[in-house]
Amino acid sequence: MKLRFSIREPMVEGDTLEAKCESVARLGLEAIELAESSQPARLDEIRSALDATGLAVSMLCPTHGMALPDARRQVRDAAIATTKEQLTQAAELGAGGVIFHPTIGLQLGNGQRIPDLSPLHTAEDLEHRLLHEILRAEIAPHAEQCGARLVIESVNRYEQWWTRTVGEAAEICIAVGSPHIVTMADLFHMHIEETDIAQAIRDHGSHIVYVHLADSNRELPGARSMDYRAVLQALSDIDYQGYCTFALAPSDQVSPDAVRESMDLLNELAASVAS
Repeated sequence: MKLRFSIREPMVEGDTLEAKCESVARLGLEAIELAESSQPARLDEIRSALDATGLAVSMLCPTHGMALPDARRQVRDAAIATTKEQLTQAAELGAGGVIFHPTIGLQLGNGQRIPDLSPLHTAEDLEHRLLHEILRAEIAPHAEQCGARLVIESVNRYEQWWTRTVGEAAEICIAVGSPHIVTMADLFHMHIEETDIAQAIRDHGSHIVYVHLADSNRELPGARSMDYRAVLQALSDIDYQGYCTFALAPSDQVSPDAVRESMDLLNELAASVAS
């Protein structure tokens, strides 16, 4: 199995985006996942940095403005507009798509949750139905038109109450019914929420287009107890072709040597996995 590596923007050294891209290129990685730089207003700066270093953009991971199931109409409308802008930017950059966390903006940010209208409808049911309809009516058609994908990321219960598992994210993909609404596997969050990480990857592999790499302590792979051979075997089983992106805590910066050691470990394990 041949691995294609990427890394999140905040993890590498550099005072500018071009300097960060240079750091990524020196590591021998193919791509960078953009976080704070993933803004349409910075499109020219991003293109310049990519042209100078030969990197690709594996994915955009916006840090603001995507609270689609917020209770307030004006917030939802602004989130829809922002999400469409991000998808357009991803398409223009040739990125894999835009990472989306359905309720993290409500649980951790200043979002406003849908009221609980039990016994008619629970807050959870209304959030699900609202998100499905927004994705189906607004986001999926735009994603299809511009040729980008919205990538639903499930995160653990301490950051987001829904979606937590890859299966829950896959349910959204199925409900919306668009090949441009997909999901991903974040191994740190899966370590907390999944009963069997490898089996979850196999069960929902048809919807998985991206992988975040981190060990069980949210440090680089190899730091703790994650069974990466089992994970890589599962990825091989689903014929995964996308990027494997180093993604630690949002503000963590790591040493180049540590990244290289982790890459060597993963490449060695990947070489032993049957395809």
